[in-house]
Amino acid sequence: MTSTLTQLPRTSTLYWEAALSVMRRPGALKTLPPLSLRLSGVRTEAARLADYCALCGLTQGPVLPITFPQVAVNGLHMALMTLPKFPLPLLGLVHVSNRIEQHRPIPVEAVYDAEVRIGDSREVRAGLEFDLLTDVEVDGERVWSAVTTLIFRRPSPRQDGPKRAEKAIPPSLAQYAHFIVEADTGRRYAAVSGDYNPIHLHAWSARVFGFPRAIAHGMWSAARCLGALEAQCSTPPTTLEVQFKQPLLLPGRVTLKWVPVIDDQLAFTLLSPGSGKVHLTGMLR
Repeated sequence: MTSTLTQLPRTSTLYWEAALSVMRRPGALKTLPPLSLRLSGVRTEAARLADYCALCGLTQGPVLPITFPQVAVNGLHMALMTLPKFPLPLLGLVHVSNRIEQHRPIPVEAVYDAEVRIGDSREVRAGLEFDLLTDVEVDGERVWSAVTTLIFRRPSPRQDGPKRAEKAIPPSLAQYAHFIVEADTGRRYAAVSGDYNPIHLHAWSARVFGFPRAIAHGMWSAARCLGALEAQCSTPPTTLEVQFKQPLLLPGRVTLKWVPVIDDQLAFTLLSPGSGKVHLTGMLR
C-alpha cells in the first residue's frame, strides 16, 4: 500500500532518522520489502530552480531541465528509506547509476505528484544492489520517470567471473570540455537538493567516512555534464543514463569527453585530466 504525503518531513528529522539507521542489521538479506511513498501537490520554487541551473551550467527556460525532478523529489527518497520497514542503513549506501526518461516536458509552473517505490534487488560482486523507481505525474499523466540504483556494500559469495570492462571513447573521435570544480560545490548543491550527506560538505566530515576530502554529488556531476552538452543537442534530451565510477574530490579539475553516436545520441565520460581516473560515463538521447 502506498502512503500519500502532502509535505515532506523536516530535513533535520530525515537526517536524524538516517543517522539512527546505522543500527540496522540486515544480515544476509537478499530482497527488500515493496515499500512506496507518494507526494502530492509539488510546486517548483523559482529561486531554487535558478540556483540549480546556475550551479550546473544549465540554461533556464519555460520547462524543467530533465535532471531537476530528481532534485525536487530527493527528500521523498530519503523519507522512503527512513521508514522503519526499510532494512538497510542509509549511511552504507552508494549511488551507482541513474536512468531518467522524460516522456514530455514539464512546465516550470506545473503542479505535479511524485511516487517513489522499491524496485528490483539483486546480489552483485560488491553487495546488495537495488533500484528506487520514481514517477512524476501531471494531471494524472506520467511525464517523467527514473531508476536510481544504489548498493549496500558487503562481502558477497559471488566473487568469480571477470569484472565488467569500461567502454572507453576513442580519443581520436572525442570532443573535449574542461572545467574547475570549486571546493564549496558540495555545500552549494546540498542547499538546492537537500542532500546534506556529510561526505559532500567538508574535508573534515568526509574523512569520517574514509575520504581525504569532500566529494561531489553524483547528480551534480551528471547535471553539470548535461549543462556542458546542451549546445550539442538539436532538441531537448529525453533520456539520460549515467554510471558513477569513482568519487570526484573537491576542489578538482575535470575533463568532459563526448562523441556523437547513432540515433541522435551522445556518449560522454567525465574524468580527471592528469590521472585519467573516470568519475562517470553516460549516454544522452
